[in-house]
Amino acid sequence: MATEKLIKLVDLKNIDESAFTRRCVSCLILTRDNKILLQQRGTDWQTFPGCLAAFGGTIDSNETPIQALVRELHEELGAKVNVDEIVSLGAATEGVTHYKELNYLYFWHDKDGTITGCYEGEARYYDDVKAPLSHPKIMDDVQWLLRECRQRKLIKR
Repeated sequence: MATEKLIKLVDLKNIDESAFTRRCVSCLILTRDNKILLQQRGTDWQTFPGCLAAFGGTIDSNETPIQALVRELHEELGAKVNVDEIVSLGAATEGVTHYKELNYLYFWHDKDGTITGCYEGEARYYDDVKAPLSHPKIMDDVQWLLRECRQRKLIKR
């Protein structure tokens, strides 16, 4: 099934967050040396085991999506994110969650090389979008993020 049918974009100006069971952030990252950085989840993960995923997670009740993203990227990668460098790509719901979770989607280029490691999942680095898009268990939001970032020329290959 096409990713476009699995992802439904949500109008950022008219979001009713109470209509969703969970709010999350998801970020496609480009490293200092222009590699696409994703995480490979282990087969023992509780949610979406074995999947190729972006970095991010749940927005706490007292957080904005940007605050959650900065916190998650610090927890998962040790990154020191300058919020002015974050590119908001929109918000969406996914078929895999029966469209019950709201996911704010972002891109961040770690131009200053602040990432210190990968503390969640296993880091996977890619030179272009072709290899991750061919991964047999790629998350729907990651497919969308890769295509959208390439279309917007945030990722060149």
